[in-house]
Amino acid sequence: MERYFEWVTRHRGWVIGAAVVLVSASAFAAADVSVDYSVEQFFPTWGPERGVFDEYRSVFAEEDAQVAFFLETPDGRLRPEDYDAMSAVAADFEGAGLEDVMWLGDLPGVAEASSDASALTDVVRQLAQDPLLSGLFWSPDRTVQVVQGVLPPELNNDRDRRALAEHLDRAISELGLRARWTLSGTPMIRAQVPELLEFDQTVLLGGGIVLFFVILFLFFGDAGRVLLALGSVVPAYLVTLALMAVSGHSVTILTSFIPIVILVVGVCDSTHLLAHWARHRRHGRSPRQASVATFTELATSCFFTSLTTAIGFASLMATGIDVIADFGLFTAMAVMITLAFTMTLLPVFLSLGRARRSTEVRRRLVERGLDAVVGVAVRAASGSPWRVIATFAVVTVVSVVAGSRVGIDTYLVDDLKDDTRIIQDLRWIEASGFGLFQTNVFIRADSSELRRPAMLSWMERIQRATEEEPIVVSTLGLPDLAGDRVLPRSAVNSLVRPESGAAQIVIVVRDAGSRETLPFLERLDALLASDPPPFGTADVTGTVRMAHMFSFHVLRSFGPSILLSLVLIWLVMTWLFGSVRLGLFALVPNVFPLAALTGVMALLGVSLKPSSILVFSIAFGIAVDDSIHLMARFRHLARGGMERGASVLRALQESGRALVMSTLVVSAGFTLLLASRFELLFLVGLLTAVTALTALAADLFLFPALLRVAGAKRSRAETPAGQGIEPSAVGSA
Repeated sequence: MERYFEWVTRHRGWVIGAAVVLVSASAFAAADVSVDYSVEQFFPTWGPERGVFDEYRSVFAEEDAQVAFFLETPDGRLRPEDYDAMSAVAADFEGAGLEDVMWLGDLPGVAEASSDASALTDVVRQLAQDPLLSGLFWSPDRTVQVVQGVLPPELNNDRDRRALAEHLDRAISELGLRARWTLSGTPMIRAQVPELLEFDQTVLLGGGIVLFFVILFLFFGDAGRVLLALGSVVPAYLVTLALMAVSGHSVTILTSFIPIVILVVGVCDSTHLLAHWARHRRHGRSPRQASVATFTELATSCFFTSLTTAIGFASLMATGIDVIADFGLFTAMAVMITLAFTMTLLPVFLSLGRARRSTEVRRRLVERGLDAVVGVAVRAASGSPWRVIATFAVVTVVSVVAGSRVGIDTYLVDDLKDDTRIIQDLRWIEASGFGLFQTNVFIRADSSELRRPAMLSWMERIQRATEEEPIVVSTLGLPDLAGDRVLPRSAVNSLVRPESGAAQIVIVVRDAGSRETLPFLERLDALLASDPPPFGTADVTGTVRMAHMFSFHVLRSFGPSILLSLVLIWLVMTWLFGSVRLGLFALVPNVFPLAALTGVMALLGVSLKPSSILVFSIAFGIAVDDSIHLMARFRHLARGGMERGASVLRALQESGRALVMSTLVVSAGFTLLLASRFELLFLVGLLTAVTALTALAADLFLFPALLRVAGAKRSRAETPAGQGIEPSAVGSA
């Protein structure tokens, strides 16, 4: 190991040149990586439900492709200027390529009366006597009017959805409407959410990097070295993107969080490395000598911190859901690539030039603050270990009991704060009597059987039964077309396709969350089982069903994936420390932060949802890293013949400062995410900070107590000669 770092720091030009070539080639390849924020990638790819959904979408491709413009008419009276505005919006819809544009101007008599306010109101009042038109053209009290269109399949992709949303929003804004209006529908939401997410990620992650830099500078007093330490982890993301492009994978909403993970992993290891490097510099070594000594001593422990973190993410592949598995795989790869750059570029950067020495005043202030925290841990470690263990056990039990009450509740439009415009508009739309989401009863039968009286009677029974459900806004089926009702052809086509022998009952629902939606879907399945159609077959399908199935499968596999990662990390630690017993003891402080997380979630009323996987995965990676660094130092001292209790205290004194520094850096940086408009990023920021602090408490207090109880001398005696790892980060800033 020492020879490697001697070579790296001696051939700095070659190393930097090779890195530049690799990063440039990666940037070129990464330019071809596609972006895919489609909701379908989150659907399970197996099972009969997916087969039914794919068949349904091949017939009714316009499902969840409706774009809608909502205009408020507060007193329920439609004025000519309102009609003109809606006419302009309908024209914009058609000009933008939307199909089957439908609005009240298509109804008989409306266009002829559009120039006279009184006549227009009378015509609309007469048409409103047909309850079927409510929800299609206006709200039940006619205080909100709607223009609808269908996004054709060839335009229903991320790029075209965003372009359409931007075009329509600009065109409608130029109308100068004074009344409240909004542009919504599933395609518009799917266009707006990724843009908001990308903006928050860019701004807040950038702010986090700046804050990381400021705090590390306060600790180490050398802006150049801190900047280079942060910069050494940036190329890892470009290489990861290049691998995704070469392998034909797209950037998804989940994989877009890889930079956050890279930053956490890189900062944690860099803090330990910088702390150790600074100690060697204070002892009179040159920058190059300090770099070689630091990386020789810490390379193995840094490797295992990255390995255990990568294992935690790779275990997500056990979910069997492609988008989750890709996130786990590429994040694990990114973690190891980050390690490679840290072990290659950072020693080169630290060996360059002359280092600025910290001022004595700053160094004493930093050391005094860090030593105060470490001193408390050392005093606790000098006392009764069982008292510390009992305290943490009580906190763990309370957290687990509280966490057992954390409910599961996912939404179709999820992880957005209540004050965002998307959520406010969605609530306004639903409060007005509209619904943006559908559950579909997909019917397959001979075309001659679809309109038989028995079939129509059965459809009507299903509609009447579902309309009693609290989350149902309205239903639409072939029975609604009976009599002399006049509907645009697009509405008729959305219900029946005789050439395909297919029809559907459209059940418009609120985004009520999985606590209400899943039981509703179960009752609907039971209804069809107890009252099947007289001809053909019928199944419940649609995006609402598939989205909630995804959440169900992810959450069901969440426990096994966490358990798998715990087992794998225990095996790694057992091999690393040469002792099954120490491997188990090393795992305990890393489970405590996860238990604490569930307690905090219960305290804050946070529901368990698929995005929690991201938070728990990052949390577990943070928890494991510092434990390995502390354990590494303890094992080095114990193998040198130092008495067990003394080894524990010395390990705390020498590694405690770096542990506190890395925790403060991570916690402070990620608190910036509390300002995000996304609950997901808010939770990542809050719970990452909570995890870092609880992991620090476990490492400083619980871990030393466990080591004292573990009988380290016997474990050391069981370790074959030459096994173990080198010292961890030591010393102060």
